[in-house]
Amino acid sequence: LGITLGLIAGYMGGRVDAIIMRIADVQLSFPAILIALLIAGTVNALAGGMDRERSAFTVLVISIGLSFWVQYARTVRSSTLVERNKEYVQAARLIGLHPFLIMLRHVLPNVMGPVLVIATINLALAVITEATLSFLGVGIPGTQPSLGTMIRTGNDFLFSGEWWITLFPGAMLAILVLAVNLLGDWLRDALNPKLR
Repeated sequence: LGITLGLIAGYMGGRVDAIIMRIADVQLSFPAILIALLIAGTVNALAGGMDRERSAFTVLVISIGLSFWVQYARTVRSSTLVERNKEYVQAARLIGLHPFLIMLRHVLPNVMGPVLVIATINLALAVITEATLSFLGVGIPGTQPSLGTMIRTGNDFLFSGEWWITLFPGAMLAILVLAVNLLGDWLRDALNPKLR
């Protein structure tokens, strides 16, 4: 969603760019976890009698996806603004290619480098968001494995001397987020042409 909207906003410019970026600015004024919590809670409330066990993962993916699209849109837009004025894009326009074909074949492959770095960073944020939503009871149900539900289960026994029930899922969550962030740092350094 974010890559598509950022590509369209950056390439088309004008009112399309202004509308998409104002929507993105409004969404940036709210924390991502709050947006994910609102979306997950609303969908779960509207689903009512549906089987929550089967739909929980889909609701979680949608709520996290709609929470983090703005970073992708802004990054792709800024890269597209640079790429759309380059000679190869102007040559594609001159031979009469459709704008969407130019965006897909010529601009998109050249703006994907920063998106990969953002994807690894947002993967760590998505893991934390999933654990938070599951801890609050809005994400994955307690019958399915999730670090958030394991921490919530251990939280009930935390002050009774059984602290390890919370420690190990919490430590695993911290190690997972650290590993993904280190992968993102390595990927940023590997894709940076100035460091080669």
